[in-house]
Amino acid sequence: GYGESSDAWHMSTPHPEGAGAARAMHSALAMAGLKPGEVDYVNLHGTGTQANDQAEDRAMQEVFPRGVPCSSTKGYCGHTLGAAGIVELLVCALALENNFYPVSLNTKNVDEKIQSRLVLPNHQQSYPSLCVAMSNSFGFGGSNASLLLMKSGVNRHE
Repeated sequence: GYGESSDAWHMSTPHPEGAGAARAMHSALAMAGLKPGEVDYVNLHGTGTQANDQAEDRAMQEVFPRGVPCSSTKGYCGHTLGAAGIVELLVCALALENNFYPVSLNTKNVDEKIQSRLVLPNHQQSYPSLCVAMSNSFGFGGSNASLLLMKSGVNRHE
């Protein structure tokens, strides 16, 4: 499934409550016929800026009130700008194929306002088998896209 929206809030700043990001995630879930609790992992847009990360975190809390393991993979290759969406979607595909949860590299101090369940290095955590992943890409001008991938042969509706 996929979802898209536009904040039309500001050229370089997301809506502070993450309204457009939440709409994109809800749309992707609706298209896929999935409930938030059926998503195992979210690859955050996660630029590492206070405004973007806090807005995305608020959107995550609205869409996934019980939480979901998530991380930003920009620490692996930086922000590749126009290529970020496809690079991060490929990370999700590899994570599904190899059943691993990517960690947020180079994360030393997590903003105390961030409530999302971040997958961090050196933190022993147990996660379920990875079957459904969401990749978020939120760009300048308020362009928001969320894509869902599901491991082949998985049926969450049985």
